[in-house]
Amino acid sequence: MNILIIANPIASGGDAGKRAGMLAAILNRRGHRAQTYLTRFAGDGKQRVSEICRDAFDRIVVVGGDGTFNEIINGLPENISVPIAQLPTGNANLLGKDLCLPRTPAGTADLLESGRVIMADLAEMNGMKFIMIAGAGFDAKVTEALKAVRTGRVSNLSYALPVLRTLRSGARTMFHVVVDGCRHARGEIVLVCNVRSYGGICEMAFDAGVDTGNLDIVVLPKETAGSLAWYFFMARFSRITRIKGVTYLKGKQVTITADTPVPMQLDGDFAGRFPEVRISLKPNCLPIVAP
Repeated sequence: MNILIIANPIASGGDAGKRAGMLAAILNRRGHRAQTYLTRFAGDGKQRVSEICRDAFDRIVVVGGDGTFNEIINGLPENISVPIAQLPTGNANLLGKDLCLPRTPAGTADLLESGRVIMADLAEMNGMKFIMIAGAGFDAKVTEALKAVRTGRVSNLSYALPVLRTLRSGARTMFHVVVDGCRHARGEIVLVCNVRSYGGICEMAFDAGVDTGNLDIVVLPKETAGSLAWYFFMARFSRITRIKGVTYLKGKQVTITADTPVPMQLDGDFAGRFPEVRISLKPNCLPIVAP
C-alpha cells in the first residue's frame, strides 16, 4: 500500500514525530511504501491533504490528537475517498477511545494491514466539518480561554486556569436548540456528539457512535460549578439523563441560537462565536480504519 503519514510534531510532548517515523519504518520493512509529513504550523496538515490527487494513496494515517484529525478531514478534497487511520497521541483522544484504536506504531501498522474500513458519519457546523463533538457554552468558552494562552502541548493541567477563569466570569447564556426542525430544548450547555467519550474522562452521549446515522444532542440546563460536577459524576455511570432538566435528543439537523453570539468548539478546539449555529450530518461518508 501507498501510505501517507501526517504527524503533528508537538503532540504528545514532541513524541508524535518520533512515532510517525517508527510507523513509517515498520511499514516500509513490511513492503509498503510509506512517507511521512510533519506539520509546521496550524493548518499545514489541511493544506497538505488538500493537494492529494485521486488514487495517490491507499491510506492516510494521522499521528496526533483530535485537533489534528479534525484539521485533516477539513482539508480532504470532496472527490477523494481515502480510508483514514489514526495513531492517537493527543490529550483526550475521543475518537481513539470510542474505536479502541491502538496507541503504538506497531499496533497501528497491524491495524492498517488487517483492520476493517467503516463508513463514518461526518458533521458540518457553519461550513466547518467535525467528526467527534461540537459544544456550545462552557466547554467552548474554556477552549477559547485556552487558545489565548496556549503555547505548546496540552495536558489536563492546561485546562485548570481556563476552567477557573470561565467559572469566575459568571457569564452564562441560555441557548435555544431545535433538532430536525420540530423538537425544542433550552439550556446553558449544548453538546452535539458523534462519539460517546467527552473530554476523555466520561460519556455524556452514552448512545452515540460515528456510524449510527444520527447525532446525539445533550442539552444541560445550568453552567454553575456545582451543576458541572454533578453532570460529570453522573456521566461516569451513563446516567446523565436522570438529572432533572437534562434533554437527550437524536437527529441530523441542529440549530442553536441565543440573544448573544454563540461560542462554539469543534473536536476540542475553539471555532468562534456565531449569531446562529447550524449543524447538519452527512451519514456514512468518511472511510475510517478501525479494529
